[in-house]
Amino acid sequence: MRAFPSLHFTRCVRHASAVALALGSAAAPLRAQGTSTTPSTVAITHATIVDVATGRLTSGHTIIVSGNKIASISPDSRARIPAGARVLDATGKFVIPGLWDMHVHATGPGIDRLFLPVLAANGVTGVRDMWGRVAWFDSARAQTARGDLVAPRIVGSGHILDGAPAIWPGSTGVKDAAEARRMVDSLAAGGAAFIKVYSRLTPDEFRAAAEQAKARGLPFAGHVPSLVSVGEASDLGMKSIEHLQMLANACSRDEDAMRADYAAAVASAKAWDSAGIVSRAQARRVVDTYDPARCRALAQRVKQNGTWMVPTLTVLRSVAYLDDSTLAADARMAYVPRFFSATWNPKNDFRFKMLTAQDWALRKEVYAQQRKIVTLLHEAGVSFLAGTDLSNPYIFPGFSLHEELRNLVSLGFTPLEALQSATRNPARYLAATDSLGAVAAGQLADLVILDANPLRDIANTEKVHAVVLNGRLVDSTQRQGLLEEARKRAAGRP
Repeated sequence: MRAFPSLHFTRCVRHASAVALALGSAAAPLRAQGTSTTPSTVAITHATIVDVATGRLTSGHTIIVSGNKIASISPDSRARIPAGARVLDATGKFVIPGLWDMHVHATGPGIDRLFLPVLAANGVTGVRDMWGRVAWFDSARAQTARGDLVAPRIVGSGHILDGAPAIWPGSTGVKDAAEARRMVDSLAAGGAAFIKVYSRLTPDEFRAAAEQAKARGLPFAGHVPSLVSVGEASDLGMKSIEHLQMLANACSRDEDAMRADYAAAVASAKAWDSAGIVSRAQARRVVDTYDPARCRALAQRVKQNGTWMVPTLTVLRSVAYLDDSTLAADARMAYVPRFFSATWNPKNDFRFKMLTAQDWALRKEVYAQQRKIVTLLHEAGVSFLAGTDLSNPYIFPGFSLHEELRNLVSLGFTPLEALQSATRNPARYLAATDSLGAVAAGQLADLVILDANPLRDIANTEKVHAVVLNGRLVDSTQRQGLLEEARKRAAGRP
């Protein structure tokens, strides 16, 4: 969905180096909170450790963090706490791996200081940024390494690869398959960790981009283009589909006919303007022609291909209910500057300002259907990642990720499965299970200490007591300091 405009890369970095920087970048030394800029030894004592692979709870253990790694985990009775270690008494508390938000837009100039510290304070120790410049990611990492910024790890794409004309300013709108291949090469050379594909790519352009991404060893993820079937996108190796893009159409018995009508509109004199009108008119048809059997067959195909789903249910709901003026009364608005939240008014957004009351009512029906589709995909064994689409209307840094986990549980996920979507599954997706996604010796020390058991009630992930960011402890006092500073910054008083 919405992202911040980006420009062309200003320098070249090899892809392998970009990924290494993303997963190995230092979290903030918390200089602003008065702690040392050098990682210290941390001992978390009397903890209950949550195994997010099995759901097993192990109580009465001490976790020793040395540098940015978990050095050891042992029963309290056998623990040897190094001299000078910072000790956190975790009696009655639960330790989980750091959370990941797998769909954000959080690193644009200035936006990084608004959102990244709040993400970290909410236990989000890693993000996948779905649109930006490599220079932005590098800037956030450099600020973090200097101790000037508290931030999660960042895995980021380059600019969006779209058809012509591109939807968002700053995206690359390619005009043919050859140009799609060249732009994939440019993104790879520029240091993108993956290729973000978008809605207006033609089938030929999309296939060319998919082929070239594979040749360059890069995943491609994002929107299933409007003229491409979900089944084909999955068959071509699309690694993740965001926002259930085109899933509702794919679960309609009229899918092929609707795509043909859409293609005819794109080919007409008014092109994409005409296509937008057709898409709006098709919403009723999408709801009325839902075919669960067709959807189940697609789910099996997607599962077999290993395509991940990032449904971003929280943003799907917000843009379905954007006509509800009470949304602006949310207490979490204190973390969003007014100049930013002003863009959330649907009358100011080209995507929504033409919608009528009837359109808004229909959007709510579509959202209800999308929820059904998530349940169906989950029951079929499709793999899920938690993401929020931060920067879109009424998505709040970190807070909305916890909301996303609650949404998943409301649709049939167990609390463990929801928790996996933000811990173990991101590690699997990133091929980083050797360093992320578990509380175990040898893993990177990205941890969240909770005041209550998240497996009993997924809402307990919100009860963050402390966070360990790449080996550095953010205790409860420092965490509250980050949140207070964020509120001041949003109010224009940094």
